[in-house]
Amino acid sequence: MKSRDRLQKMRALTQMIRDHDMARLQRLAAAQNLTREKLAQLPMRAQMNIDPALFSVQQAHLHWSAQQMMHLNLLLARQRAALIEQRAKTARSFGRADAVARLLDHKT
Repeated sequence: MKSRDRLQKMRALTQMIRDHDMARLQRLAAAQNLTREKLAQLPMRAQMNIDPALFSVQQAHLHWSAQQMMHLNLLLARQRAALIEQRAKTARSFGRADAVARLLDHKT
């Protein structure tokens, strides 16, 4: 097999890897945005209510909301870490694809 043929196959492979990494990066970013939206929808404070029954329901809901907020913040931190890791991986795959493309252009 000639080196040009090998480079063409390598270019196709590096482009597929780059596209795969980019798609994964986009999925991770979309998941992170969804988590942020869920966090934004959680109530922060309850209105003061004189009715004791309604007050206890509001307190229970605020407790649930605080638990959800803690869970979503942890999830957001994990998603952010995965996104940072994937950005580095995607940058490497972009660099590899570019290097192979330059080699192939140089050969022609």
